[in-house]
Amino acid sequence: MLLGYGAWPAIAVGAFLANITTHGTLATCAGIATGNTLEALAGAWLVRRFAHGRDAFFTGLDAFLFTALAGVAATTISATLGVLSVTLAGDSSWARFGSIWFTWWLGDMGGSFVVAPLILLWSGGPPAAWTRARVVEAVCVFAVLLATGQSIFGWIAPVGREPVELKFLCIPILTWIAYRFDPRTTATAVLVLAAIAVSGTLRAALASRPGELNESLMLLQVYLAVSAMSTLVLAAAVHERSRVERALRATSAELREALAEVEAFSHAVSHDLRTPMATVYNYALILQEDHGDRLGSDALHHLRRIQASVTSAAKLLDELVKFVWAGEIRVPKRMLEMTQLAREACAEVIVDNQDGGSVRFEVLELPPAPGNPQMLGRVLHNLLTNAVKFTRGRESRHVVISGRVEERENVYSVTDNGVGFDPALGDDVFKPFQRRMPVSSFAGAGLGLAIAAKIVRRHGGRVGAESDGSSGARFWFTLPHGRDR
Repeated sequence: MLLGYGAWPAIAVGAFLANITTHGTLATCAGIATGNTLEALAGAWLVRRFAHGRDAFFTGLDAFLFTALAGVAATTISATLGVLSVTLAGDSSWARFGSIWFTWWLGDMGGSFVVAPLILLWSGGPPAAWTRARVVEAVCVFAVLLATGQSIFGWIAPVGREPVELKFLCIPILTWIAYRFDPRTTATAVLVLAAIAVSGTLRAALASRPGELNESLMLLQVYLAVSAMSTLVLAAAVHERSRVERALRATSAELREALAEVEAFSHAVSHDLRTPMATVYNYALILQEDHGDRLGSDALHHLRRIQASVTSAAKLLDELVKFVWAGEIRVPKRMLEMTQLAREACAEVIVDNQDGGSVRFEVLELPPAPGNPQMLGRVLHNLLTNAVKFTRGRESRHVVISGRVEERENVYSVTDNGVGFDPALGDDVFKPFQRRMPVSSFAGAGLGLAIAAKIVRRHGGRVGAESDGSSGARFWFTLPHGRDR
């Protein structure tokens, strides 16, 4: 994992020398070394392929995959080849193949669970700086771990024969370390517990029951494997959560900074840019009024074009400011009578548009909904203004406002018999500056529907639009109905 696949000769030589200098023939030791080497290569490949390699202990899923792939699966290779080598050489009988294989596999699995995580985590650079309080907490919790280990396993001085259940008193301590500290500290605690448990078990078994040593060590390996896997996965999950929380805090800070910049920009748009625009408009008006008799028709036409352009730019600025602040609900939500709100919006649209009186508005009974009256009134106003604009040219202009109650939300619709829009546009009509028709056909800033959509989404709703392209359009939005089902 650290040096790459090219380190396999060192693993093979090391495993061979470790066995040839203790017991075994050349063939047996070569078979054992082959198993050790293939186990290391397979474990490293599996972890790199499926558990993000050296970063395996920084997410809960990757830590679990490491224990499953490197600790459980890959270790079967060494156990199988090693026991085969010993059995074929005549150093053991086939009747003992299963028990020896299980012991061999547990030993290698213990190394993958206890030793490998510690090496991988502590080889990743210097540890993060701790505060004095964190250092004191770490010293205290490791002291408790050492004391508990002595009372259970007797690693310093012998203790009486304890019930098996007492061994699990160390689990809460490991859980605390995993929850409060980083994966490095957790892996260190697991190694400390393993050292305590193995030394204490050896002391007790050799002193009073040497015939039970192998059985005691096998049970201990199972205990350490379960403890290590649970603790390391928990520590990785906590680390992952902490990293996500830090990212969220950083993102929130960036968003606050961006909102402050948007607020400053909107103030500049609504105040600073209006002054030069007003100056241009006023000077054009002065020229027209004071010197109009000395100007030709072309010059007067140009002055009127200047005034019209400035007026259009001012309206665009107004819409931009509204879009920036759309959905900023500064008044608490309350249950609204949407029928009355729709009627008020119709009255406003009739007053605001010169031809609004020629449109027949039909307001059906609408279900109430919680929301901000000013914001939702703006939604209805913009949808109705849109309907009035795109019904121009029709002999009979008709707009219907309807609503219905669904399981989780109310649906409100504004349907007109205007020119409609290209069905391919779909919900794109709610994007800023997205126009249903050419600018020359229907004037507008292209922000009315975008403002409405933004307000609805701030209220937890959705928006949509439907049209066949020629015989009108239907714009709808939803709002949570504000009551439990």
